[in-house]
Amino acid sequence: MKNTEGPFEADEITAILEQDRLRLKHFTDVPDQVTGEGVGEDRRLVKIPDHDIPRQWVPEEVLSEPAYKVVMEAGSVAELLRQNGMQPQSSDHHRFCRLLRVVRMRHDPAFAFATVFHIKDKTTGALKPFILNYAQRVLLEEFEQMRRAGEPIRLVLLKARQWGGSTLTQLYMAWIQLFVKEGWNSLIVAQTKDTARRIKAMYSKVLMHFPNEVFRVGQLRFSPVERSAADSCITDPRGRPLRSNVITVSSFENYESTRGSDIAMAHFSEVAYWRTTPQKSAGGLIRAVSSGIAEGVACTMEVMESTANGKSGYFYDEYQEAKLGHSARKALFIPFFFIEHDRLPFASEQEREEFARYLLEHRNDTVAGEKTAEPGAYLWQLWEKGATLSHIRWYVSRRRSFHSHAQMASEAPSDDVECFTFSGHLMISPETVMKVERQERRMPLFTGHLQGSGDERRLRKEENGPLRIWVYPDEHLRTQNRYMVVVDVGGRSESSDFSVITVIDRLYADVEGLPLFNCLPADGRMAPGLHVVARWRGHLRYDLMADMAVELAGWYDQALLVFESNTFDKKRAEASEFVDEGDHILGILDGVRNRYRNVYMRSSSMSEDLKERKVSKVGFQTNRRTKQQMVDCFTVMFEDGLFHDPDERFYKELSIYEQRPDGSYGNIEGAGNHDDIVMTDMIAALVHQQQPRATLDSPPRHPRTSRPATINESWF
Repeated sequence: MKNTEGPFEADEITAILEQDRLRLKHFTDVPDQVTGEGVGEDRRLVKIPDHDIPRQWVPEEVLSEPAYKVVMEAGSVAELLRQNGMQPQSSDHHRFCRLLRVVRMRHDPAFAFATVFHIKDKTTGALKPFILNYAQRVLLEEFEQMRRAGEPIRLVLLKARQWGGSTLTQLYMAWIQLFVKEGWNSLIVAQTKDTARRIKAMYSKVLMHFPNEVFRVGQLRFSPVERSAADSCITDPRGRPLRSNVITVSSFENYESTRGSDIAMAHFSEVAYWRTTPQKSAGGLIRAVSSGIAEGVACTMEVMESTANGKSGYFYDEYQEAKLGHSARKALFIPFFFIEHDRLPFASEQEREEFARYLLEHRNDTVAGEKTAEPGAYLWQLWEKGATLSHIRWYVSRRRSFHSHAQMASEAPSDDVECFTFSGHLMISPETVMKVERQERRMPLFTGHLQGSGDERRLRKEENGPLRIWVYPDEHLRTQNRYMVVVDVGGRSESSDFSVITVIDRLYADVEGLPLFNCLPADGRMAPGLHVVARWRGHLRYDLMADMAVELAGWYDQALLVFESNTFDKKRAEASEFVDEGDHILGILDGVRNRYRNVYMRSSSMSEDLKERKVSKVGFQTNRRTKQQMVDCFTVMFEDGLFHDPDERFYKELSIYEQRPDGSYGNIEGAGNHDDIVMTDMIAALVHQQQPRATLDSPPRHPRTSRPATINESWF
């Protein structure tokens, strides 16, 4: 759908083109790693006129080195030599310049990479100095900030395609072992040993072509330690150890061999693809290795890197924790527009201007013209995220090879949400979930606790309280069958599933265009469909949780109260998918029925119930048949814009709700993954279809003046 807002001004085009020039310069200007100019902010210009690098921008720590101090005081290498009775143009001059270079290498990894580290060019196959691309410079700065601050280096790196993240990680560890630390053992772990060996091979190639002037012992190489195939150390041509650093190559498949190793640095590669078994897990391996790395020690290093593999698993969980600041590790993601080869240059300035004009003209388009394209609104988002016009042009061209946004997002993500987009058997497509979330999500009017009962109910605010209210009970319309309260019962412990109580307003699914007096949208009317108006989510003893559900239902005009009854039923449900934590307190639902009149009942099919002449039972039972009905009904309502949930937690759950290979449904496995909110919404969608329509008994009444129209604390 195109949603234009009139013609744009010419100066908007000018501003975009100028901003694009600045961004492109930032991405493509390559700092001089030899002189140090442009490499980083914390550098000082040093002038040594007779050095082979007469002007060099060096890290602050270099200036504290005695060799640099004395030459800077003397003003030149020649003057320093004269002051010490040496010939200015002798071999002493060359040796001192070499000393200055080696001293700088100890503190300046970018300089060392450009002068003594050589890697294979992927295009030509020839050796070349290790000149960092933009994404690698971003990663190096993350490493260096932690090292310079004296902190241990801990990072979770989320990669997108091939840009050299593993290469830099391994060679940065090599730099520490060659120039900074001795007795500083490292470990490389990948899914298979062959993959780990390929990573180590980069290190080996660097040693093979390492200039002799640095250590002056001849060609460096790896030699086995005590005839071990996994452990190597750096030696001279005669096999004599050079730095007493051991490099260990291992794999997820035989990680037990690393236990007890004296490890100071660890590189875990493609962690998201480590195949977990009942005997082995990524978390178990990494915890075992990490426990042997000294805590809080500078230059210790632990880097966990991988491309994304869906919204589940150890790597996904660790990245999310690091991103939220809940981990000792830092999180880093590299978007596609940080990658140099993901750019399509323009043939002329006119072509660039026409593309900028296209972006502006279509920035409000929400629907693409074809399956292999993105709507203009999304392309505009790329611009707002920091992409250059040439990066967006590359994206448009590349998108033609993919038939869905999810496929393209996994190939060239623009943020770490897209990067984890799972394109498998999700119940609702990620694109639809994100689109609806942008339209529906909003902050609650109240967050806290509901206390007391009946006329003694009280609301108490608390920032992280379990109850959220988006719309208070309506005091203005006389209705029948309006509200529904759905309860999904979880566990009592903090590690178990949440119990969720969701309050649904059904009126606007049946009667369109009614005003909502106590929470007016922009146009004063509610969209057709079911609306979530309140939700309680937490851990509570089962009887107390049932009491909370009754109070909410009573407050919302004696709402229909629907318990998902599997947890309460004495018999387990027929499918293994629904086996719960065991039998719980019996009789709670019967107690609810005795004191609350509007409770959802289902027909009983259990033989013992029929013998006791129980033809109906309290609660909705989830089994394979009803679960599929729930999924089908909810999917239609959600995709047709007839289910409205303002809770951001709902969209997180929905984005990881999948159909599994055995045909069952549930959240993707992973720490912190739940489906309790989704369950209440799906039950509500199905039960709504089975119940009498919500009706309006009389025209809306004017708000009373004796008390506030919106029910809040002051009303009680």
